[in-house]
This record gives sequence, structure tokens and C-alpha cells, in this order.
Amino acid sequence: MKESSSYPSYKKVMPNLNSIKARGIERFLGQQKERIRLVETMIVDFDDGRSRSYYCKSGALLDLTTLENSLTKAIQEIETHHIKPSDTKTKARILKSILGAVAPVNPR
Repeated sequence: MKESSSYPSYKKVMPNLNSIKARGIERFLGQQKERIRLVETMIVDFDDGRSRSYYCKSGALLDLTTLENSLTKAIQEIETHHIKPSDTKTKARILKSILGAVAPVNPR
């Protein structure tokens, strides 16, 4: 199987297949449902109108623990700095900074 593609989530094809083989499809599907929930939270709570693609790519490429930890860290930072819920621009900047620090994702 060809190991390169311009589509970023292609990088996960073989690791995903290996995970399914080793741990079973049910566990994989459960993890994917959690991944979808996290990305939906990022889009609903942190999208400044320009970050949706970045969050989707992050959700596809980063491991589940990194996604969970990044979202938790962003929420904690927002609460610590008393950022208003309506300030999506600042919230997006915080989350994208945290995600970029753990594994930069090209937003294009």
C-alpha cells in the first residue's frame, strides 16, 4: 500500500487497521465515537469561524489522549483567565496554541 497522500488522515490508515486487527473493531469504533465527540466540542465551543478545518485535522491525526488532554488544558486556561464564553477568538487561539505545541497540524 502506498504510504503517502496529500490527504492528512491517510497517514492513519495503516495504524488504524493494525489497531482493529489487534484490539477489535468494537474498541476502535468506541474510540472513534469519542474522537468525534471531542472534535464536535472543539467546533461548538472554540470555533472562531476560521478553525473548523484545523480542529478536524487535529482530530484525525492526534491520538485520543492528546486530544482529551489538550481540550481539558484549554478549558482550564480559559477558566483561569476568566475568558468570556462568547470570546471565541481568544478561546480558539488558546486551543490552537495548545494543539500546535503537542503536534503542529498544517491548517491548509
